[in-house]
Amino acid sequence: MTGAGRGIQRKTPARSHFRIAHRGASAHEPENTLLAFRRALELGADGLELDVHLSADGVPVVIHDASVDKTTDGTGQVGEMSLAEVRAVDAGKGEKIPLLEEVIDEFAGRCLLLIELKGVGSEIPTGDMIRAKHVVSSVIVSSFDPAKLATLKAHAPEIETGVLTGRWDIDFVELAEEANADCIQFGWERHAAPHTLLTDDVFRRAREAGLEVMLWHEERPEVIRELEGLPIYGVCGNAPELL
Repeated sequence: MTGAGRGIQRKTPARSHFRIAHRGASAHEPENTLLAFRRALELGADGLELDVHLSADGVPVVIHDASVDKTTDGTGQVGEMSLAEVRAVDAGKGEKIPLLEEVIDEFAGRCLLLIELKGVGSEIPTGDMIRAKHVVSSVIVSSFDPAKLATLKAHAPEIETGVLTGRWDIDFVELAEEANADCIQFGWERHAAPHTLLTDDVFRRAREAGLEVMLWHEERPEVIRELEGLPIYGVCGNAPELL
């Protein structure tokens, strides 16, 4: 692994952890839209989480699902739609599905961008976009798929990465090593008291492996209070003002 701490060194929030807006301020605005991202910064977010698929013509676009059916007024698989077709649908309140390039142009340098690889073959185009825009210092690229991150790291080793998992019954260090990742990102929204999973042993093993610890997604004030002072890189939530 490349080692952790680069993000903390380059961007240290005043509070104990980064407040990262999950798909933008998705509790308030249509998710993964420029409107949601702008609202997130207005609400005090330190970072934006977003998802990337490729259009049929290979352009990285920002949408969570493989189809446009759930979050727009259109239908169809993103990977089978031209960029013009992707941009023609309404993602809510008249918003278009953003290009990754648009998000980088507007927000890189203003906040941390946590870019999740979703679409098939999205690794190299996303890495190339980050390089071309010279925004490596503003970005962490994440995925549930260790192979995607390993591919990205082999192509662009300077880009910081985080491997996502919703499981606590696995060797997370082994998972991160498989992905060649810099961060481990635990998902825990289905757990009644997730902060109890963050034991001293978890932090010790992460530290020894050179991994930062990130969490998603959380909106419960009583849980967030328990996170204060813990060595956590960032917490991702739909309502960044609560983080």
